[in-house]
Amino acid sequence: MRLTSFGGWLLVVGLAARGTGGIASADDKPPAGEQAWNQHRAAQYLDERAKTWFEFSGAGRGEAETKSACISCHTAGPYALARPVLRKSNGATQPTVYEARFIEQTKIRVEHWDELDSPKFRLLYDSDEQKKKESWGTEAVMNAMILAFDDRNAGRERPSDSARRAFANLWRTQVSEGAHQGSWDWLNFQLEPWEAEDARYFGAAMAAIAVGTAPGYYTPGSDAEIRQKVTLLRGYLKDHLAGQNLFNRAWLLWAARALDGLLTLDEQTVVIADLLKTQQADGGWRLAALGVFSRGDGTPQDETSDGYATGLVLHVLQTAGVSKNDRGIANGLSWLRENQSPTGEWRGSSVNKQRDLATHVGRFMSDAATAYAVLALSH
Repeated sequence: MRLTSFGGWLLVVGLAARGTGGIASADDKPPAGEQAWNQHRAAQYLDERAKTWFEFSGAGRGEAETKSACISCHTAGPYALARPVLRKSNGATQPTVYEARFIEQTKIRVEHWDELDSPKFRLLYDSDEQKKKESWGTEAVMNAMILAFDDRNAGRERPSDSARRAFANLWRTQVSEGAHQGSWDWLNFQLEPWEAEDARYFGAAMAAIAVGTAPGYYTPGSDAEIRQKVTLLRGYLKDHLAGQNLFNRAWLLWAARALDGLLTLDEQTVVIADLLKTQQADGGWRLAALGVFSRGDGTPQDETSDGYATGLVLHVLQTAGVSKNDRGIANGLSWLRENQSPTGEWRGSSVNKQRDLATHVGRFMSDAATAYAVLALSH
């Protein structure tokens, strides 16, 4: 999300944590024929970055016991998706400290939805009415996504009360008329790929993933009002598909596997083929190849494969049913195993400007890269 003011996945910070989850030993053996990747160090990196993010003053919102920090699309949001998967793959049942904080804090934001535009909580951005609109929409989608995956990870058969409230907030903020009917107002700071004009489509795809992931939420014969809202969402995603970059189409492919009626099987096959066409000779992918991006500082885009694009594409392709034995998938997974840093992370680079990867801001793309690499390797 925005690198100067950190919009994105907003949650409250400051509740007591509820224990830590286990992580794998560095000595754990990979399956026969597969090169090892260090789950222990990946978990350490993700946890350390989550801790740093919670302590980062620039992300603060609200006051006192309701003080909050954003769940960004680069650091905390991907952590919330990947860390439970990494923990559960190692047999740990209790959430990590930061998982627990993310979930509990999301619930508070959801339950106090009508109070967010106040000093006590504060919206993501409240500098003007347009940014307030964008903040309402962005947070509604992110909250639903977080709680939908939490319900699934917990093995629930029905949505939790908090998830139902999050979806109620989601539909309240859905655009109901005009050219963007069925989508959500989305934070736009001209920062790709998450906070730019075309990121509205990414946000709508994420909403579809949330709807399709929440256990028992949207089923045949569902509430008529929910059906009507989902119909609007489907219509937006289908009607605006033409001209979307490959990054957004990858998210739509993920969404299509969660929620029926977004892509036909033939259309899914086309997206899969297009993603595989952009695979580099070394087996990885690079984010700059998934869209038309230009750096504000005039520096050229990186030509080498990066962990975020590789992890995201491999996660989506496997979610879409492409086998690990497919040559492209196998080569990509090998690239991930071979390119984990000794400190546990996978490297990612900004398509907006060249950044020092050793700095806090410079690590944002590596935070996302590490989380999606974990998701890709955990299928």
